[in-house]
Amino acid sequence: MKRFARILCWSLLTLFVLATGTVIVAWFVDSRQSNAELIEEFQGQRIRPTVHSYQIGSRGSSRSSAKESRTIRYIETPALAGDSALPVVLFVHGAPSSLSFFKDFFKDTMLLKRAQLVAVDRPGYGYSDFGRVETSIIRQAELLQPLIDRYKNAPYLMIVGSSYGGSVSARLAMNNPGRIDHVVFVSSALGPGLERTYPISYFADSPLVHWGVPPLLRLANDEKLAHRKALEAILPDWPKIRANITMLHGQRDELVYPTNVSFAQHHLVNAQVKQFLLPENRHDIVFNKREYMTQIILDILDRRDVKETGKVKAMAVKLKVDETTRL
Repeated sequence: MKRFARILCWSLLTLFVLATGTVIVAWFVDSRQSNAELIEEFQGQRIRPTVHSYQIGSRGSSRSSAKESRTIRYIETPALAGDSALPVVLFVHGAPSSLSFFKDFFKDTMLLKRAQLVAVDRPGYGYSDFGRVETSIIRQAELLQPLIDRYKNAPYLMIVGSSYGGSVSARLAMNNPGRIDHVVFVSSALGPGLERTYPISYFADSPLVHWGVPPLLRLANDEKLAHRKALEAILPDWPKIRANITMLHGQRDELVYPTNVSFAQHHLVNAQVKQFLLPENRHDIVFNKREYMTQIILDILDRRDVKETGKVKAMAVKLKVDETTRL
């Protein structure tokens, strides 16, 4: 009995030390990069992204005058002019994270040749008003809507959403059924309650502890605890999604459960869905399967090109037939 008590005591002490150490380290870890650091990150590349930001909800705005002003930062690679405009791929990160999460995609020469790449700091993360949490998926999508509007003339618009970013991407697709052509959900949390919430999340949310949690972890924790209700709020609107859907999920994902894939398939009644369940992966696809993700994105763009070529040929044949008929 004494031995058991000693083991339990040491186990609890070890957990406490690990938790304390994690919190201390988190105070000094910064997952975001400043504008200058981003410019330096891509220095020397032939195709380099530029950093931008916009304000939304400012006073006098007819669209959201009653809401507080927010700043949203994003990066984008150059667009091509005129009829040769590239498809747009917009990356939306999870939590805790920032647009830097996708920086290696912006170094992939094959991808850079095929699409204009865009990545955004979600509200509260990176340099989009860091620390100002927004737990409503509906509101987050409203704050990112100017990006969808910016690329309204793009020949093709794809969104790649990772983890919590998948939730926001789903809402953007609901709001823009005629503009968004494809959504790639990567380890995405889509179904209410289909993710793990550790007991320490509730402990960290208590008034006596909340103030001591590092801002980055506090943001993620606030989103986590409000996530179920936020997903329930968009539940009736899943039939509005008409974009093609590709889902990548690790079968060993113990943070965001693989059952999110079957949830999405059940609710995406007006969309074509393709799924890739990776048997060896956990919640780590962006880190460990980046090249695989890139190939899937390129394959989607290839299929789009084939489809567009087929349309052009069909139109040419029709024109030729019409001309022959008139003669």
